[in-house]
Amino acid sequence: MGDNIDIPKLSLVWLDNSNSDSQENVFTQQQLRLFDSNLKLFKTTNECETYIKSQSTDAHITLIVNGGLGKQLVPNVHDLSQIIAIYVKAVLADLDELKRHLQSSHTNISDHSITSEVPPTTDAPKRTIVHIETTYELDCSYMISDTCFDCFARMKTQLIGKDDFITLCRAALQKSENFLPILLEFQEGYHSDQAIFWLYRDPFFHVLIENMFKLADIDSMLSCQFFIHDIHKQLEQHKCTSTIEVYKGEVMLKEMFQQLNNFNGKVIAMKSFFLTNSDRNTALSCISNISLSNEYQRILFIIEANPQIENVKLFAKISSLINNKDSNDVLFMIGSLFKITEIQNEQDGIINIKMSLCGNDSENASKAMFDQLKYKYMDSNQEIGAIGFGQLLFEIGHSILNASISDRGEKYIDSYANKLPNDDPDRLRCYDALGSLDLLTGNFESSLNWFKKSFDIKKEKLQPNDPNLIESYQNMALVYLNKKDFTQALDYFMQLVTILKQLYGDNYFNLTVCYTQIANIHENEQRFSEALSYYHQALAIMAKYSYDDAQNFAIIYNNLGKVYTLFGNYHLALGFYKTSLEMKLKYLSPVHPSIAITYKNIGLVYGSMNDVQQTRENLEKALDIYRQLYTPDVSCVTEIEEIIQNLPTAST
Repeated sequence: MGDNIDIPKLSLVWLDNSNSDSQENVFTQQQLRLFDSNLKLFKTTNECETYIKSQSTDAHITLIVNGGLGKQLVPNVHDLSQIIAIYVKAVLADLDELKRHLQSSHTNISDHSITSEVPPTTDAPKRTIVHIETTYELDCSYMISDTCFDCFARMKTQLIGKDDFITLCRAALQKSENFLPILLEFQEGYHSDQAIFWLYRDPFFHVLIENMFKLADIDSMLSCQFFIHDIHKQLEQHKCTSTIEVYKGEVMLKEMFQQLNNFNGKVIAMKSFFLTNSDRNTALSCISNISLSNEYQRILFIIEANPQIENVKLFAKISSLINNKDSNDVLFMIGSLFKITEIQNEQDGIINIKMSLCGNDSENASKAMFDQLKYKYMDSNQEIGAIGFGQLLFEIGHSILNASISDRGEKYIDSYANKLPNDDPDRLRCYDALGSLDLLTGNFESSLNWFKKSFDIKKEKLQPNDPNLIESYQNMALVYLNKKDFTQALDYFMQLVTILKQLYGDNYFNLTVCYTQIANIHENEQRFSEALSYYHQALAIMAKYSYDDAQNFAIIYNNLGKVYTLFGNYHLALGFYKTSLEMKLKYLSPVHPSIAITYKNIGLVYGSMNDVQQTRENLEKALDIYRQLYTPDVSCVTEIEEIIQNLPTAST
């Protein structure tokens, strides 16, 4: 497991002149000490006020006070910097209501967020008054969390189970014993069809989960994959199927509202579960009667959610799932995206922000990249396995240059392999996957060890021409090719060709890849006649299939141009280079290094043919591209400049 989630500590002060030894008060004290083991209790306003004012100005005190004493104390401490929240116990529906609101402050204490009295309400789970997060961007942490969340929902195999989550809970609780009965109840009584009930059974659960996703803490997120899978399944079963309008009342710092205002007309990301209400008055009641300082602003989010829009996250009415039929709560999945369509002028002290649920941010290239990686490892049923998830984590880390995420992907696959029986086919898939990851990072010796481990087991169990050997021959060939051990690489490629021909015939399309690699090896070893033979065999098969992949054609034509140049057959070389250029321009930008290289090659062939004018024209095209891409002192620029300068003024 990774580092424990850091749940911020609250400093709780409770002013209550009722019987502190009553059964109800003793129980309440026990529950409040879940949030602050050093809960301060006072019976008089003077003692309480003196204590609060004696604390440092950067303290984060949440005051709980009964209605009568509140009238005396609140006006004297309301604007103190030490106070971040005030809860009037007399207007709270019950202890659970108080705990939910405290959990809101617990989540947001670092932002010094709320000073308020909490209005009465009867729905459950109750609306917590919490300022919206200070960041709405679809940033890297969002991409990672959203990808993990989506994969957990689609996982075929739950590799990490409930015990790991309970271990994480115990670590987060540290020395607190008061929550343990609820945790024990969860351990013994949790069932997959009660996931959302448990999510809101106690604030600890949903705050813990939301914090780990906000932090993009992969180790911690992995511990609750079963929970996320079950929540997603329940939302899927109860999802809304028609457009609805829902509301959410919040209080936020005016400074934070200005940040939110900058997203008007843009897409924002909700990085936690987004709990709304279909009743406008219920949402308004959470913010209408709160006493606020000038630093804060009341906000009412008005959300239109159409489930028919492509790629939208699930949302569902959850009254039946939390055992409260009177509830109008609508829960949106973590990672839901909303477009702010209008921010209205303030009326009656409240600013209305209209938003619409959306499926994607078409202008966000990073999200498109993450989605592309995610779908790469999903099967036709849009499900992902343990190996695929590990590979996905690795590739995400590799793409964003985060070695710790890549390492986590490798460890995940390795852990999965170690939990499998020795004869489980997935073990070999794990070895091959780990070999491929090491190959990608240039760790060739480790890659070779994984591939050999898999290959040796397969050879013991399978017939020489079994299709399951194909991947192993290819893997072994590629790792030796990257090690520049061309003899071994050629040997494995030739064995691969043999098995492919035996199984699928001489014109099997995948032979083109083998022939191209074999030709490259012969070219590197300066066996040019053999190289030409295999390049042409690859082209012949591609022609039989009416193959139109411009990229592969461009590569082969370019290599043929190079070999024919070495043979001195310039007219053929020129033809292949020009065809390669034509193909490249179909899938590459005109200003691309590969285009420049081909122009340079064409120019040099014309130079060998003593056509100075064509030489100059093509070299200048290459130079123009290089100058747009690189600074003047880069070698590819200076080299071509020198060649052009040394050209004769006219052809001879």
